[in-house]
Amino acid sequence: MKRIYLDNAATTPMVSEVIEAMHEWNTRFFGNPSSVHHFGQIARARLEECRDIIADFLGVPSKKFFFTSGGTEGNNWILKSVAAQLTSEKKHILISALEHASVFETARFLKKQGADIDFIEPDGEGLITVDQIQKVLRKDTAFISIMYVNNETGIINPVKEIADFCKKNNIQFHCDAVQALGKVDFELQEMDVDFLTVSAHKIHGPKAVGAVYIKEPALLEPFLHGGQQEAGTRAGTENVSGIIGFARAAQWIASRRSQRDKVKQLQSYFEERLKELFKKVVVIGGDAPRTPFISQVAFPGVDNQNLLMRLDLNGIAVSVGSACSSGTLKPSRVLQKMHLADDVVRSALRFSFSYLNKMEEIETTLENLKILIS
Repeated sequence: MKRIYLDNAATTPMVSEVIEAMHEWNTRFFGNPSSVHHFGQIARARLEECRDIIADFLGVPSKKFFFTSGGTEGNNWILKSVAAQLTSEKKHILISALEHASVFETARFLKKQGADIDFIEPDGEGLITVDQIQKVLRKDTAFISIMYVNNETGIINPVKEIADFCKKNNIQFHCDAVQALGKVDFELQEMDVDFLTVSAHKIHGPKAVGAVYIKEPALLEPFLHGGQQEAGTRAGTENVSGIIGFARAAQWIASRRSQRDKVKQLQSYFEERLKELFKKVVVIGGDAPRTPFISQVAFPGVDNQNLLMRLDLNGIAVSVGSACSSGTLKPSRVLQKMHLADDVVRSALRFSFSYLNKMEEIETTLENLKILIS
């Protein structure tokens, strides 16, 4: 059976260029970048070269770019560090109600610890906008966290406008850009965010490596203690092999920008054919700005868990939503917060694409859906 992978928002397959770059390092070098001898210095030089590559890809100074174990660590670090430093005069935190679990659940944890946190509800299209922020904004609001691209719906939030609003109001702004990296063109210097989180395995790089951009590194307390790695911001020996893979993935995906229209064609064809095949089908967020890499589609009257498993048995991998929330069998918090009908929420599947997907895979998926849902 030839398998089809349409769950690229959960993780992407590593491309051969990344595998080869990591293999070369793992078979020839092994030094700890904190060591002063020859092996350590080779590792240090390669690590800093990779930092420059990825920082340049994002358009930020490399001295403000720090490696982590992934998006979840980065989001936890930023939220918990900021919350610990807020003053009584400015202590209010706003979090989008549609955030990834690593932000949303961290916010819930901090709220239980006494942090003053409110959640921003989306508008009718599922967007988090300045208008929505102003509904819950207070004079003592100090920090706002809003994702760039929603990991379930693919909806693109107006992050530049939000960043400008935060700057005018002297509010620190964090953006989880894990699903935006390599899929939405942006220059961090133009956006002027205070914190930004990215991850390698969403752009065909390795798992367990990510990074954060911190505009003023001296203002953020370390999340991990016990070493002076990452300029004293994060203790622990750096994952040099993973960082090399991250840098190579950034170069690879940057070279694919011109092919983004191809992915858009796949998405458009997929959604148009679904509407022809199924009268009740709902493309979630269809009227909002969206990335071409995610289509969340509902088939009212169809159980999404059952359909997912039947597709998998036929060799097609999709998901019911966020990979970090899978296995809970609970309806999607994101879709519920968008005030969608229950039969839409419980019948929604996420199909997420990459530069590696082909039109024949879309055709096969449509053929299977037609058989399984009829």
